[in-house]
Amino acid sequence: MLLVIEILMLVAGLWAIVAGKLPSFLFGGAKYKFEGRGVRLLGSILVLPLPIAFGTGILLGLLPGDQPIEYAGLLELVIVLVCAVAALVVSRSVRQPAIPSGAGDSAAAIDDPATIEAIIARKAQGSFIYALLGILGFTAILVCPLAFIRASQALRLIDKHQVGERHRGTAKAARILATIIFLFYAGIAVIILAVGMSGL
Repeated sequence: MLLVIEILMLVAGLWAIVAGKLPSFLFGGAKYKFEGRGVRLLGSILVLPLPIAFGTGILLGLLPGDQPIEYAGLLELVIVLVCAVAALVVSRSVRQPAIPSGAGDSAAAIDDPATIEAIIARKAQGSFIYALLGILGFTAILVCPLAFIRASQALRLIDKHQVGERHRGTAKAARILATIIFLFYAGIAVIILAVGMSGL
């Protein structure tokens, strides 16, 4: 599973470095666009997990005994987590507001209550789905921060525009659920790492 995530991050990172842009659905949805020099920095971060994990695995394999190799998976998880969090942080600084195109999506449509409520609904429901996916296992390290961010975006839009109040409960529940699941699996990871370190 981690290898699949690393490959996806590698492909997205290489695309960002070469093209200087990323699909908006990866970080924040259609409300933002990712283009320019900063996106290449984001791409560089996304590229890192696979080569770092590969190099770490080689180094652990060179160490005497079998015990270091047993912790390769945990170290790989930590590497992916750190890079994913770093990418999320950088994405918030390089993203730009997207102006919808088309006759039905003029700049004025951004202030349309129905359009705003649709965006809120999409973010609130999406955040809840992300949070539920976190229950499946250590994927929580990636999807729970996404759930928290999308839920927070929905809540900010509700407070700012005073629409979509009926989605507030879903967004709050998603944020709480994502936090609990993330802390649960992060705690397990810390315990496993502590036990492993004490046994070395």
